[in-house]
Amino acid sequence: MLVVASTFPANDEDHVPAFVRDQVVAMQALDPDVEWHVLAPHDRRSQTRTVRRWPSFVEHRFHYMWPRRLERLAGRGIMPALRAEPHLHVVLPFFFLAEFWALWRLARSLRPDVLYAHWFTPQAITSVWVARLVGSRTVFTTHASDVAVWHRFGPLGAAVVRWHVRRAAAFTAVSRRSMGRLRQFFPGEAWAEVADRGRVLPMGVHVDAADETPPADGTVLFIGRLVEKKGVSFLLRAFAEAGPELGDVRLVVAGDGPLRSALTAEAVELGLGGRVEFPGYVTGEAKADLVRSAAVVVVPSVVASDGDVEGLPIALLEGLAAGRPCVATPESGADDVLEDGVNGFLVPQRDSTALAAALVRAVHLSPSERSLIGERARTTARRLAWPVVARQHLDLLFDGAPPA
Repeated sequence: MLVVASTFPANDEDHVPAFVRDQVVAMQALDPDVEWHVLAPHDRRSQTRTVRRWPSFVEHRFHYMWPRRLERLAGRGIMPALRAEPHLHVVLPFFFLAEFWALWRLARSLRPDVLYAHWFTPQAITSVWVARLVGSRTVFTTHASDVAVWHRFGPLGAAVVRWHVRRAAAFTAVSRRSMGRLRQFFPGEAWAEVADRGRVLPMGVHVDAADETPPADGTVLFIGRLVEKKGVSFLLRAFAEAGPELGDVRLVVAGDGPLRSALTAEAVELGLGGRVEFPGYVTGEAKADLVRSAAVVVVPSVVASDGDVEGLPIALLEGLAAGRPCVATPESGADDVLEDGVNGFLVPQRDSTALAAALVRAVHLSPSERSLIGERARTTARRLAWPVVARQHLDLLFDGAPPA
């Protein structure tokens, strides 16, 4: 199995999201006879190595630009990188070509049964072409805006999407909304040609074996990259609006990104002062401790001004797994897993007043209500635990058709 992704962590301390690695490790644990290889771009910020052997897989990296200091397109998300540094648009064609070349060379050597691409652009596109050259099958997962960007190219972009999807053996989307974005490229009855090869199948989450929900420490917690689509600006406004109704509750905004300075300044302007903490990027046990001890986990995602959107944030799944009341917007994909007032709370995007009301409601749950929502949240998370989700992905990859 050869997995290709533009986002893949170099180690446990890397700031790059780890869900692709977690998926590979979980699938390898279910079927140790499969030989797993992962191809991803070099990222100078992560100090990546060209080849590195891990217990569960072999990691391969490729260069895509010279001078190497310009290799900042991938790793933390291509679209956020382009927004932060527009000059990196000139790197895009080189990235496409370098990924195709590296994938073809590696696939020609390994002769994998399946090329599994995370994100349609550019991984699914390069994988379809390489698979045709080496005789492998292609399966891809679309996460969020990796397909929607082709709307910018009008009829030509739609034709590109349809041509490549039709040549994939199977495909998944991490949420119904993500699948809907793919479906928009297939007018009329055209979707019927490929629909039976598609499946909404999220990434998984690590679920603690313990069923006991630890006591909350009086914090509202956000974890994620500090970019527009995460909606943190609306969270700050909501926290300010809620004011005294939240009592001594603090807001923790854990993460890093291009908007960190602006959001820190906004918190000061809103008069939040010492009530908001920005601890930066957290991982490992530090992250797990934050989630387990939070009173509420909030995922206030929005559709960004350039159309960038979420798929289904892992932070939401981690909140559910910890039995925490979660407040989220449908635009995060949360409406796939949350039922308002049952196992969490849903609020409209960009509505700080509605978000403030939901935060107050979640913070002031009675002990019995908190316990009930927490158990329902854990039940939801168990259905999305990595051993469960990895088995579904593994069956799809090798059978070439969505599992029942």
